[in-house]
Amino acid sequence: MPSRTDHPAVRVCHVAMGDLWAGAEVQLFALVEDLLKRPELEISVVLFNDGTLAAKLRSLEVPVAVFPEADWSALKISRELTAHCRKGHFDILHTHKYKDTFLGTIAAFRTRVPKIVRTVHGLPEPFRGVQAFRMTVNQCADDFAIRFRVNRLIAVSSQIAQILKAKYGSGKVVQIHNGVRLPDTRGTSEADHTKKRLGVNASRRLVGTVGRLTAVKGQESFLLNAHELSKNRADLQFLMVGDGPLRTRLEARARELGMTDRVTFLGHREDTYDLMRAMDIFVLPSLHEGIPMVLLEAMALARPVVATRVGGIPEVLTDRVHGLLVSPGNPAELAEACTTLLDDPALAGTYAQAARHRVEQRFSSATMGAKVASLYRELVGEH
Repeated sequence: MPSRTDHPAVRVCHVAMGDLWAGAEVQLFALVEDLLKRPELEISVVLFNDGTLAAKLRSLEVPVAVFPEADWSALKISRELTAHCRKGHFDILHTHKYKDTFLGTIAAFRTRVPKIVRTVHGLPEPFRGVQAFRMTVNQCADDFAIRFRVNRLIAVSSQIAQILKAKYGSGKVVQIHNGVRLPDTRGTSEADHTKKRLGVNASRRLVGTVGRLTAVKGQESFLLNAHELSKNRADLQFLMVGDGPLRTRLEARARELGMTDRVTFLGHREDTYDLMRAMDIFVLPSLHEGIPMVLLEAMALARPVVATRVGGIPEVLTDRVHGLLVSPGNPAELAEACTTLLDDPALAGTYAQAARHRVEQRFSSATMGAKVASLYRELVGEH
């Protein structure tokens, strides 16, 4: 490669785990896609797993290097990442989670990469036992890297920004909301066709949720909400889209509630936009969140939304303007909000259109990309 002085573009390397296709990975893909349109930037990506994110990034023809954590030790990844940074002459290293931040800062220190940016996509999830110990170790390593080497922290919500500013100082933190890829949030089939593929009668109304099946996503509240709604409504079907460690437990809970014929667990799907378009109500029952990409996608698809009042969700969705907000872990309140929208389709439609407009105005990937690109230019100017 030519040296930095021979190349006018700002060279940015994103380093990420890439082990899932969840909110952080969806956000990274949307960001990279927008940044590639900016001629003043030269973007490349290093991932520690070869999966959905890697495949989607390759479709953009962005340079992607995979250092497989399943096959390589942390020491080998560190060595290879250091060699990669030395060869790439990067101006900025942009990391996203604990492991990639710690290893990335080591590589940047060894190769004198001038600036490091770290996006904080959400607050730490609660764990127990061995997982809790591992999380503590990860957080300590992350904290060390942030304090002594990271130049800017991107917080995706005001709640996260406030926490980070209190811990690391306001000068290190910038708030940039997540953004959704508006041209792609359309789907490819009509609701009736999607229902037919799922074996659902066209006359039935769908209430659904999308997300990893983990405790923090609050899907047990969704099941209890479904049980409550089903008591007086025979026309409802419920969809749970996504996979995760709690799937077996949630399926067992559905059987206990006698809901196996009303709740469909679809697992991981590639056609989530089509599935969401078919939903008469989209429910997000999370116990805590940053700025959930799936919420932005549901709003961009003009779906009536019921979501919990946690994390950055109220920054995106104003109660009784773009949808309805409820308390977390409260199935009765969730059912009441769903009933309101089911009983008043006109109101649900008004909220849905307002939600679409809200995303167009404030939460597009173009807006997010412009702010991140501006941050990069600021950092290079400092250097």
